[in-house]
Amino acid sequence: MKDKINRLERLGFTNYESKVFLTLYQGYRMSAADIAKDSKIPRTSVYDILKTFARKGICNEIETPTKLVYEIIDTNVLEDKIQIDIESEYKNKVRLLRDCFRDIKPLFKSKKPKEYVSDVELIKGFNRHREQKFLDLVKNSKSAILLMNRLKGNVSSELDEESKKFFKRGGVFKSIYESNSNFRIKINNKWENVTREGLIKLCETFIKQGEQIKLLDKVPQIMAVFDDSTVYFSLYDENIPIEETSDVIIKNKKFAAFITGLFTSYWDSADTIETLKQQLYNK
Repeated sequence: MKDKINRLERLGFTNYESKVFLTLYQGYRMSAADIAKDSKIPRTSVYDILKTFARKGICNEIETPTKLVYEIIDTNVLEDKIQIDIESEYKNKVRLLRDCFRDIKPLFKSKKPKEYVSDVELIKGFNRHREQKFLDLVKNSKSAILLMNRLKGNVSSELDEESKKFFKRGGVFKSIYESNSNFRIKINNKWENVTREGLIKLCETFIKQGEQIKLLDKVPQIMAVFDDSTVYFSLYDENIPIEETSDVIIKNKKFAAFITGLFTSYWDSADTIETLKQQLYNK
């Protein structure tokens, strides 16, 4: 019985509530005095718990000619009810969490001394927030994004939605993708190999959304420039495990202008989708 009480406590019941619950669960139309005697807890505590249980719909309070008796509801209905209550409480806490952090995020390190302010952020090793960092950069961009991507790319519904919002803001999105046969993308949290034909179809989808795309057999670096002011590098190496690689975010307009110039030189020499189609289908 102690194990069952512990299980109920893990669901959120107090020790006394767990004991009253089990007494009701095993019994049938019991009085408060009977429940107190069976569960071995003070009658005053039992009264309070029974009122709470009745209010929450865990048990029914039945008035007889001589006394009030209590009966727990059907076990299947009870299980579903508790599950719904737990899920509802969880969703409410998640909503409160998001509302809270939306309000307090502007305060994050707002009192950080100026001597510690850096325009370079290093994200080293495995970090589950890596993709979120990139998504935040897209989300905060207003006018222009330049992207150079090789071997791996991330295509998530959330990123796709942020890209659409970026285009609605009037932003310009230029991308250079690697066109070799080893191209891989992450669609809805699952990595998939993509053939050149598949890459063309994928790029055509992006183009319809507003993205400008060109292709190179090999791109030298995975990187992006946001609003001519922030540069993102993913220091990818096939010989290094992903958990040992690093990403770098540099917030510096002069450096961003320099990288934009490099991007433009590659852009000018890159192939269009139509060129790749001709190469592929005229073999």
